[in-house]
Amino acid sequence: MHAVIQESQDLSPSVIFSILAVDVPILLFTAKRYPSIPLMLIFALAPFQQDMSIGGPVKFSIAEINLMLTCVMFVIQRRPIRWGPAALPIALYLGACVLSSFVLWHPSTLTSMIQMVLYMVAAVVVFTTFARTEEDFRPAFYGLLAIGLVLATAVIVLRTGYVLGLHKNGVGDSLAAAVIVCGELWFAETRRKARMALSAVMVILTAGLFFSLSRGAWMGAFVGLVVILSMRRQFKLIFRASFFLVPLIAICWKLLPDQDRSYTTGLSKANWNIQMRYNSLYFAEECFSKSPIFGVGVGLRKEYDATNLFWLTLAETGVLGLAAFLAIHVSFLRMVWRTQRLLSRSHMLYSLVAIGGALITSKFVHGMVDHYWSRGAIMIAWASAGMATHGYIITRYHLQVARARAVANMPVGAAHA
Repeated sequence: MHAVIQESQDLSPSVIFSILAVDVPILLFTAKRYPSIPLMLIFALAPFQQDMSIGGPVKFSIAEINLMLTCVMFVIQRRPIRWGPAALPIALYLGACVLSSFVLWHPSTLTSMIQMVLYMVAAVVVFTTFARTEEDFRPAFYGLLAIGLVLATAVIVLRTGYVLGLHKNGVGDSLAAAVIVCGELWFAETRRKARMALSAVMVILTAGLFFSLSRGAWMGAFVGLVVILSMRRQFKLIFRASFFLVPLIAICWKLLPDQDRSYTTGLSKANWNIQMRYNSLYFAEECFSKSPIFGVGVGLRKEYDATNLFWLTLAETGVLGLAAFLAIHVSFLRMVWRTQRLLSRSHMLYSLVAIGGALITSKFVHGMVDHYWSRGAIMIAWASAGMATHGYIITRYHLQVARARAVANMPVGAAHA
């Protein structure tokens, strides 16, 4: 079965060199004194999925190049490597990927392994450790909202998700991430004018997401916002928000051409895109049946239209890989849930933890109906996992300091009572 993977249009070498000539010096000269700039260049530019490798064997987007350069600065500055609770299951999953590759080595195995290490290791470590304070992440959030506004405006004006050389599912996935980030920043904001501005941004992002016609992105955005609302215990707001969102969606729906409405509501196997997803499931099931324990090797994702993360993981790495992959998410979300209970809802550390939990969950759900291991929003998701881990480490440190002070202030002998 051949892959039918829709990707972004490649850029010409002259455009690539022009972008890198501006981007790379900014990153290198600001990395030491202003770590917020490299973090913003990685996070905010992730929606631009175009290949910047100029025909190299491994394709890299601008955000991935920025991440690799930041990793170099990370080593030069001798930053300590910090990990959270998800470190062990990530190592186990990557180990399962190596074992499965001994079963069958695909032409794209090495590319896929590099891709996973880049997201699950490099992005997490850099965003956990590179920032000096939690405020270093704020430009990354607002940078993503700015890029999201550009994409959403283009989608609304042109009435198509295929904008700026990007595929509609990639645009939708990035806009879903921007909607989730905007939602959390709105909750955390205490200034009235800033909240009004974020409300306006949310309207544009939501409209752009709707017109992208990416149903998987709609699902991911909804799940991510539910995670944030649940963590903040804002259950009543879901009902109140419906009075605003329902009319907005109704207006957007009215503006859709008949052809787009039919596409959006067409979920039967008679539709070619739905039939392709069923074919992908059957193919993955067949591969899994050949090697249920170890799978048939990482890199299979590049050889078929891998639009279901569950069956893709089973097919590539078997039950061992799936168990480790699920353990990553369980340990990470457990860390998020425990950490957020210790933080003030208006503190920036809380937003880091909440956004990380929401984006990782959103990407996981989106991966059940669309491509997971593709450039773009996956960088945003795993970078946010690093942000959440940063929040976890700082919160745990403050908790240990508070406990030490409490013990130090106890009367003599009370600590051993």
